[in-house]
Amino acid sequence: MLSISRLVAGYVSVALCGVGLFAPAFAASEAVCADTLATPIEWSRAVERLVRCNADVRLALVQLDSARAERTIAGQIPNPQASFGAASINPQKGVKGGNQQYQIDWLARIDQLIERGGKRELRISQAESGLLASRWQSADTMRTALLALSHAWSELWAAQDRELLLDTALIDFRRIEEVSRLRYNAGDIAQADLSRVVIDLQRIENDREQARAERLRAQQVLAFVLMLPPDSAEIRLSSPWPALQGTFPEPDAMVIRPEIAAAEALVEKTRSARELARTLGTRDVVVGVQADRYPAPAGDGNTFGLYASVPLFTWHRYEGELAKSESDYTAALLTRQRLENQTKTRQVQLLQEREVSLGRWRRLRDNALPLGDRVSASIRLAYEQRAISLLDMLDALRVHRLLQIDTLEARLQYEKSDALARALLRISPQANDPVFRFVGIPEINQ
Repeated sequence: MLSISRLVAGYVSVALCGVGLFAPAFAASEAVCADTLATPIEWSRAVERLVRCNADVRLALVQLDSARAERTIAGQIPNPQASFGAASINPQKGVKGGNQQYQIDWLARIDQLIERGGKRELRISQAESGLLASRWQSADTMRTALLALSHAWSELWAAQDRELLLDTALIDFRRIEEVSRLRYNAGDIAQADLSRVVIDLQRIENDREQARAERLRAQQVLAFVLMLPPDSAEIRLSSPWPALQGTFPEPDAMVIRPEIAAAEALVEKTRSARELARTLGTRDVVVGVQADRYPAPAGDGNTFGLYASVPLFTWHRYEGELAKSESDYTAALLTRQRLENQTKTRQVQLLQEREVSLGRWRRLRDNALPLGDRVSASIRLAYEQRAISLLDMLDALRVHRLLQIDTLEARLQYEKSDALARALLRISPQANDPVFRFVGIPEINQ
């Protein structure tokens, strides 16, 4: 199963390397990330900065480098131990003088640990599985970061549209107030009707201030995701979320979803760890070579010796290590099974939520909103020509404004549900997905 995971991982590792972003992400300097982005911000520039500067992404790359270092450590053969010393030193005679008077035994020794039972190969297999899991976890981190960027982008774009909508409504209502004052001065409407117009105008002004506050909050969220400086100039977006008009491709196979693939790699890692624990019962051997120089007449001159040592399993036979490795392996299997079950259930739910939100937004955008626009224009004209009452016009305009806001909210909900479905059901390196095509892992041979 590990070989399949590696094959699949090699197949999907095209995104970040293809655009030349993943390697510079770790090497991004603080000076680069301290720079701001020119406004209005383009989606491609935002993604590039996300990969270079987002704290979670950079931390994932550091952890990936740590996993590579563990792979190097696992393949290392134990270094030999060299020792040098002197023995048979007589403290009464000291260490000065000729060899006939001072008999000192000089010795040099080298010891080498020889591992048995395939321990080194199992350590390498365990570390390679851990490296593969770390690569998939890095892909999952990138996927999560892109999802956060998508949501922040949609929130800010919706906030911009909401503020613009209320600016337009404010201009319209100020004109209505002027017309109403003229009609009040002419005696066509009562003081209560004029007060009603003033109250509605103040309500729209309050709504606009609230929309401005929401836009500022959305700007702060996007700045945090992109690690923009706190004192950045006002953030504006160049376009709506890029997948807004796109079609949703078929979900990826379960085996190449980052969280599932990472869980499978961890299963292989714990399997290798279990096999490694079982080999602890195979005794390693330490062999040594020693050279002695003990001068005559008391000594034998230059001699050498050979040594070997093995551990004695007197107090334990690594029962704790064996039990822990078995429990870790079982936990990894259960985790993978739980993730697979959750993902299958979540897939149906995400697709249903996306279809429901898409249908609601289309009905409002294509049917209700155009009809509301026509009715609103007719109502204004009728009021200015004194064909309808002020209260009827205010009610109609209020309904139209709520319809516009509902359409914006429906689009925002669709964008979020679509982004969530793309993030959790696809990694999309093989498809031209305008949002998540950058989700990938480094080349498998790095």
